[in-house]
Amino acid sequence: MASQLSSLPLHVPANLIYDFDIYSAPELKRDPHASVLHLHTDAPPIFYTRCNGGHWIVTRAAEALDVLRQTDKFSSQPEYNSGLRKPWTLPNQADPPAHTEYRQIINPAFSPASVAKMESDIRSFARELIEAVVPAGGCEFVEDIAKIFPVNIFLRLVNAPLTDRKKLVEWTETAVRHPDEAIRTNAGIALGEYVMNVFAERRASHGDDLFSHVLAARVDGGRPLTEAELQAMGLLLLLGGLDTVSSMLSFIILYLARNPDQYRKLVEKPASIQQAVEELMRIHGVALMQRGATHDFEHAGVRFRKGDRLYFLPQIYGLDDRSVSDPLRVDFNREIALHLAFGAGRHRCVGSHLARVEIRVFLEEWVRQVPSFALPPGTDIVTCGGNVWSPLSVPLIWPA
Repeated sequence: MASQLSSLPLHVPANLIYDFDIYSAPELKRDPHASVLHLHTDAPPIFYTRCNGGHWIVTRAAEALDVLRQTDKFSSQPEYNSGLRKPWTLPNQADPPAHTEYRQIINPAFSPASVAKMESDIRSFARELIEAVVPAGGCEFVEDIAKIFPVNIFLRLVNAPLTDRKKLVEWTETAVRHPDEAIRTNAGIALGEYVMNVFAERRASHGDDLFSHVLAARVDGGRPLTEAELQAMGLLLLLGGLDTVSSMLSFIILYLARNPDQYRKLVEKPASIQQAVEELMRIHGVALMQRGATHDFEHAGVRFRKGDRLYFLPQIYGLDDRSVSDPLRVDFNREIALHLAFGAGRHRCVGSHLARVEIRVFLEEWVRQVPSFALPPGTDIVTCGGNVWSPLSVPLIWPA
């Protein structure tokens, strides 16, 4: 569905207009990371699109880092960005110092020490899922693995019923990808209602899961979180835990299926997987970010007005030739390169360490049980855009 173009604000000059639809652009339907790279040459580093109500898009890594570091000008708070008002999420939609206080509530659950304690269970679950599909000589990776592996790990972390997985994934996918704003909002509302039902149960059970810890948290010198804050924090945990790793892992497996020589390197040298994961994430970012202008000002030659929305495309920052040398070359021995797949600075994704461990452990188990695999001949891979990019389906085959 094509986006209806909004009227052009008076402060936006014609040379900064490029009408790119983050939900429905044709480039997002096939090989989006390579297809969207044309923005690096066809559009300014910061340009204005009239799609989806009108907003700015930042396409280059250096410009993005510069903007993301200036929270006094570019805020995460919904009051400066109409696109963030529904549904509200925390801590990502707060600025310091409030952001820091909210983030400290959930930091312990995702610390390296906490994730290390989870690794054995993560590995056992990965092995179990792979063992279940290996005898069949193939699988549909998105449905059979990606929508189960990281999702169930998260559901166990918050002690939610595994039987809720399917509806939660469907709501999440709609909330982050559907081109219709009203439908996205309704899905977010459904997730928010689910979150509040979980918190109501936790008040009675006094559990030791992540949601129970959020419920017991205190901010502002000792007050409990309001109902709105509880919902916002629970909603972010759901959106992050139910979709991002699933999408990134699907893109990574798709890449390895298309590049058997690269996959063979991992099979022959499993110890290289940890370093390879960073390179694979560099070229397969999935989640965009948003900010809003706090007042009228000029930055990097662009005039902003209070309430202007900005979208960032970390999906292609790792492919920015101004920030990464020879970015289209995939080198598992490359020194870690700038990619911003998990954001940057204070707002860096709190679950990034868990995501890295999940992807690394899964690949370690995958190479052990699946020495070679490919896409079926003639396979046409369709992808989707939105707030989180993802392949819709990744069918795989291997020698039975």
